[in-house]
Amino acid sequence: MASELGKRYECPSCGGQLLVVSAGTGQVLCCGVEVDVLQPKKLPSSD
Repeated sequence: MASELGKRYECPSCGGQLLVVSAGTGQVLCCGVEVDVLQPKKLPSSD
């Protein structure tokens, strides 16, 4: 899996969050396991 610039990842083991500041190839690991990409949170509507 390639890391994409600006994406946030979260470690399923320790809950640590990572922010990619330099894109590249390879795996993003924490605590010896591959981390999950965080999905953006929905903002409340401003109606």
